[in-house]
Amino acid sequence: MTSKNHKPSEGIAFTGLIIAAFLWGLSYPLTKYVEDCPTFYIISIRFAAAAVALGLVFRKKFRLFNFETLKCGFLLSFVLTSMFIFNIIGIRYTTSVRASFFTCISFLIVPVLNAVMYRVKISRIIGISAMICLAGMFLLCYAPGMGGVSLNAGDILCIIASVAGSLHILFVERVAKNDNVDSTLFTVFLLAFISLWGTIIGLFTGDFSYSAATPTHLGLIILMGLLCSAAAFTLQSNFEAVVPSNRVGVIFSLEPASGCILSVLFLKEAMSWTSWLGALIIMFSIFYMEWAS
Repeated sequence: MTSKNHKPSEGIAFTGLIIAAFLWGLSYPLTKYVEDCPTFYIISIRFAAAAVALGLVFRKKFRLFNFETLKCGFLLSFVLTSMFIFNIIGIRYTTSVRASFFTCISFLIVPVLNAVMYRVKISRIIGISAMICLAGMFLLCYAPGMGGVSLNAGDILCIIASVAGSLHILFVERVAKNDNVDSTLFTVFLLAFISLWGTIIGLFTGDFSYSAATPTHLGLIILMGLLCSAAAFTLQSNFEAVVPSNRVGVIFSLEPASGCILSVLFLKEAMSWTSWLGALIIMFSIFYMEWAS
């Protein structure tokens, strides 16, 4: 049995989750650099690199192995892989702007699912923070060509992807609080299973017939694995036991905001004034949530 008596303070956990959100945001410009590579080719290599690196660094953790840890990693890998699949298919049937918006509304879905599944009440502070965040997300993703308010098939698939991401946040919180599951070892299995499913799907879709990958492509995919997967998911699985999932959902809304800002820095992409304002509002919603709590 793994001891989880020595929990970090909520301030340290909050900071760790902020870093995780920024690391996931880093995947936006890195993915842009390797966009010519097939999707499941990237997923397979990215998560394999993450699982191997994490397994080597924390190899002593394998002494804590039990089937409950393996089971949790196995089951949650389907949730995350589903998120990737629905997002990948959804973006084909809608605009990238709309896909970005609908895929990143977990901060709204998490409290609703929490209320339905676990009867966790939505506090006034979380509700206000989520509404502020929604306004920021709309401005961040707003573009003249994003279309009307009606939903198309791609939008619905991206919303399903967001639901899968929200379920992952909720389930990771329960895993992180389970004394029989070591959070780091759970993350190793989670990442390994995602790589396995990506490899299987990639073999069926022909993604591994791709032969134009350069050493730079492979290096960047591995870098994504180390930073955006191994480090980010380890931070999430270890710190969600301290920060309630409703707050985590709002914190993770920093992912698209940081992704846009990092794309400006690394790719020299332009952000409109509405996007900058949206990013600032999202950050304000998180500061408000922490200040008012």
